[in-house]
Amino acid sequence: MLNWRRVCARSPWNISLRGENLMSRHALRLVGAEPEHTPVSAEPSSADLAREAARLAEIAASFALFGLRLDDLSEAAWRVEPADAGYRVGQAAHVAPANDPGHTFPPAKARAPRLSPEFPSRLLQGLDWMFVLVVAELAALWSTGGGLATLAIGQAAGFLAAALALKVGLWLTESYRQTLARARPERTIGGLALGVIGGILISNFAAPDARAAAALAAILPVAAMVMAGVHAVLSILVAAAHKRGAFSESIVIVGATEAAARFATRATRTGEANVLAIVDDRKGRAPASISGAPVAGGLSDLLAWDGLAYVDRIVVAVPPSAEARVRTVVKRLSALPNRVDLLIDIDAHSVRGRGAQRFAGAVVACVSGRPHHHRRALVKRVQDIALASAALIALLPALLTIATAVRLQGGGPVLFRQRRVGFNNRAFTLLKFRTMEADSKTVTSIGALLRRYSLDELPQLINVLRGEMSLVGPRPHEPHMKAGARAAEAILADYAHRHRVKPGITGWAQVNDCRGAVTSPAALRQRLRFDLDYVARASLWFDLQIMARTPLAMWKGPQRRTAPRRVS
Repeated sequence: MLNWRRVCARSPWNISLRGENLMSRHALRLVGAEPEHTPVSAEPSSADLAREAARLAEIAASFALFGLRLDDLSEAAWRVEPADAGYRVGQAAHVAPANDPGHTFPPAKARAPRLSPEFPSRLLQGLDWMFVLVVAELAALWSTGGGLATLAIGQAAGFLAAALALKVGLWLTESYRQTLARARPERTIGGLALGVIGGILISNFAAPDARAAAALAAILPVAAMVMAGVHAVLSILVAAAHKRGAFSESIVIVGATEAAARFATRATRTGEANVLAIVDDRKGRAPASISGAPVAGGLSDLLAWDGLAYVDRIVVAVPPSAEARVRTVVKRLSALPNRVDLLIDIDAHSVRGRGAQRFAGAVVACVSGRPHHHRRALVKRVQDIALASAALIALLPALLTIATAVRLQGGGPVLFRQRRVGFNNRAFTLLKFRTMEADSKTVTSIGALLRRYSLDELPQLINVLRGEMSLVGPRPHEPHMKAGARAAEAILADYAHRHRVKPGITGWAQVNDCRGAVTSPAALRQRLRFDLDYVARASLWFDLQIMARTPLAMWKGPQRRTAPRRVS
C-alpha cells in the first residue's frame, strides 16, 4: 500500500515532472514533497487545490485498493510523471464521434496460438550457443584431426574459450537486450566483430598449439558472418510475425475513459496487444470507437459474447478511486476464466504487489485469474508432448487390441467424439473409445470394462498432442453441463474458474476418487473444490505427484471424499 507520509519522510525526495505537471508545487507541499527545479507559481485557487487533492487521492487509491505498494522509494526507481507520459506515441488517440454507428462486438474468431515475446530472443541465444560449439568442434577437427571429445580437458577448454568470445561480444554490446522486431544491426555486427578480435587474442594464449590458433583465426570470422546472417534473417521473420500479431495478446478494455484511449493507442502501436473491443455500460455517452477499437456495448453484453473464449486478458480502465464501481465490475468479471487486470493510470517504475506488472507501457494489477507464466506453460507443454508421445508408443499394442475389440463388438466407429469445454471456455472435440452400441445407448460388455478402469480415456493422448488438453488438469465437461436439473454455472458462481488451465486426462479430483458422472449439485461442489484447489496450486511437481497416483486410482471405484487433501 502506498504510504504518502512514509514516502515524504525520505529526504531528499525529488519528483521528476515532464510535460504537463501532475500536481502543482503547492499541492505537493501539502503532502511534504518538493518538486525539483520547479519555478514558484502564483498561489492557486481553492478549486485548483481541490482538484489536485482529488487526483492525489485517486493515485493513492489506485495502489491501495488491491494491495499494491512501492518497495523502492529511491529517486531512480520512483518517479511521478504525467499519466500520459507512458502513452505518448506522437499523435493523439482517435476517438470517433458518439453519433457514429457502433456498439457491436466483432464476430468471434479463433486465432493461432500466441507466442511468448521472450521466445525469439531465447531461440536466438540457443542458436548462438550452438554456433559456439560448432566453431570449437570445427577448429579442433581442423587442427588435431579429432573432435573436442578426443582432447584433454585443458586443450578442449582453449577451443571453447576462443569460440565463446563471440557470445561475450554480443553480451557486451547488449545485442540480446533489444527486441528482434526492432533490432539494430550495428549492435550485432559490432558485437560479433568484438568477439572475433577477442577470440583471436584468446587463441594465441589458450590454443594448444600454433596450428590450433591458426584454425580458430580462420574459422571465427566466417562463423561471425554466418551468425550475423542468422540474426538478420530471424529479425526479418520476427518483424513479419509481429505485424501479424503473433506476439500480441487479444484484450478487451472495460471503461471508455481517457485512460482507456491512451492505453489502447499505446498497446496497438507497440504491438503488445490487439484491442478487440471496449466495453462501457454508459452507451449514451460513450463514442462508437476509441483508437480504432469498437465500443461494443455494456458489461452484460461482454459476458454473453461468444468471442470471450479467444480473449487473453480483460483490462479494467475504470478509475480505481471509484472503489464501489471497480469492485462491482471485478466481481462480475471474476465469474469468467479470463485474466482480469486493473489499469493503474500512473507511470510508477517500482510498483510491487500481488500480480502487478508492466504491460503495453502501463502498470496493471491482476485482480482475477492467474498471471501468465510463460516459462511454466512452456515446460508443461514440453512435458505433455514428451510423456504423451512416450505413452502412445508404449501403449500402442494395447490401443490396437482395444480398438479391435470395440470394432468387433456392436459394429460402428472405434472412436466416440464429443464436444467439451476447455481452456478459457474454448470448445474442442474430445476423443474416447466407443463404449456403447452404435445404434443405441446400451453399454457393451467391452465398454463396461473400459469404463470401469478408465481405459476409454486413452485416445485423449491425441488431444494432448493437439494442445487441446494436458496430461493433468480438471476433467473437461460438456457445454452447459447440468447437475440434476440445474446448470453448473447456476449452482456455483466459481464454476468457470476451473477453465483457467487446460483440462486434463487425469486430475486432482480423479486421484481423490471423484470420478464418473456428476449427478447432483453436491457432487459438483465436491469436484469443483478439488479442481479449484488444483488451479490455485498447479506446478510441475504437483502434476508429477498426480500422475504417480493415477494408476492406482484407475483401479478403484468412483468414491467421493469430502474435502481436498494437501500434499507436501
